[in-house]
Amino acid sequence: MDMKNLLTGQVEMAQMTVSPTIDLQRQIEQRSAGEKTRAELHKAGQEFESYFISYLIKNMRETIPKGLFDRKNEQVWYSFYDQEIAKLATQAGGIGITAFVDAYTEKNR
Repeated sequence: MDMKNLLTGQVEMAQMTVSPTIDLQRQIEQRSAGEKTRAELHKAGQEFESYFISYLIKNMRETIPKGLFDRKNEQVWYSFYDQEIAKLATQAGGIGITAFVDAYTEKNR
């Protein structure tokens, strides 16, 4: 009977020493996965906000009356210009879409 109690005690001690290590590894993996997910959501928010601002600029540009010297070539360059302006605006703080995505992500963490 003593042998059985001895073995049971040793098994319990072994489980106690292994369990925290495994739990710690799981927590580290979950935390790094959560940070990766937050970074991906932040990037997605920035890309959407940039696209949205670019779309707004494009629509505003279409309201300007066309002149005699309107060329199709310029429209392509204006679209590139609008995309770059939108990207820079988003990096500078944008209109709040990225901040909203970040706040929502943090709230539902």
